[in-house]
Amino acid sequence: MRYMKKIAVVVLALALSVQSLSNSRSLAASTDNGISVQSVTTDSITTLLSIDSDGATRCKTTIIGKSNTTRIEGTMKLKKVTSSGTTTVKSWNISCNDRILIVSKTCYLLSKGTYRLDVKVKVTRNGVSETITGSHTAKY
Repeated sequence: MRYMKKIAVVVLALALSVQSLSNSRSLAASTDNGISVQSVTTDSITTLLSIDSDGATRCKTTIIGKSNTTRIEGTMKLKKVTSSGTTTVKSWNISCNDRILIVSKTCYLLSKGTYRLDVKVKVTRNGVSETITGSHTAKY
């Protein structure tokens, strides 16, 4: 078990080292009266979408829940962006029963264009659930 935790820490460190290439944000929401409210379940969400010249596409997300997070579950969707909206190209269900979720998927794109990786998860901590979202856009 310690070995797996060490691997998770190394993978997390690598994920954070490419932060300049990805969309990472601390989690805060703004209410109608302009007051910022910090997430009660999640420390951060990072999304990364990279597309090679041959269409090979890597979709990655890292979600770090606060201590006592017991479940992270949701979807990661790769979408093609057009002038009339978006079309889902690929969708994955993602989940874990821990405070850190790291998911990396690969697929191949057949047509050029702008693509967006959308992540939407429900994070549960101390019996409280909260929906967290993240996205990253890239061109092929």
